[in-house]
Amino acid sequence: MIPLSTASMIEKNQISATGVWLMLLDITYNKEIVRLVNNTENIQFKGNTYIAFPFHLADVNKNQTDLPNVKLSVSNVTRTIQRMAETNKGFTGADVVIRIVNTSIPDVCELEEHFVITGAQANAEWMEFTLGTDFSFNRRFPLIRVMKDFCPFKFKGVQCGYKGDAGECNKTLARCRELGNSTRFGGEPTIPQGGLYASNK
Repeated sequence: MIPLSTASMIEKNQISATGVWLMLLDITYNKEIVRLVNNTENIQFKGNTYIAFPFHLADVNKNQTDLPNVKLSVSNVTRTIQRMAETNKGFTGADVVIRIVNTSIPDVCELEEHFVITGAQANAEWMEFTLGTDFSFNRRFPLIRVMKDFCPFKFKGVQCGYKGDAGECNKTLARCRELGNSTRFGGEPTIPQGGLYASNK
């Protein structure tokens, strides 16, 4: 169950609630943001105007061959979103933020989810975007090589933090201890011993 703020709990439990729950959509591409709300009229949220526009989210798609994804369908009757998508490479790679808000509780977001557009297609009624994560098998992770007895930080750099008079460091834990800077050691001493890069002694 999603935890709600105190104000939302009070609003939800009222016999006659005055507010409605709305879904907000932010699509950010090349530093430009498209803001939509699934509503019959525009609303203001944290100083930004969200344009009333029909859209809906499907259930999360999970199978044995693809990474989990969700389909976002935006009305394509006016072709507005399709024209924007066509001039921006289908919005592929664009950041998408989905928010749930209550109109009686100004500027409070009860749920916020982040996605990346991984694909798009259109028909006469809907512009359908495939939302996934920005995870890629082509990207190196972690970004640095992690070794047992080697510190990847630049000597006397911001991450190293050493400010003494020593002029060099071989980046081992032993040397880091000699310099009294072992709390900033960037290696991973808990990695089991073994392997070609276990130590640079």
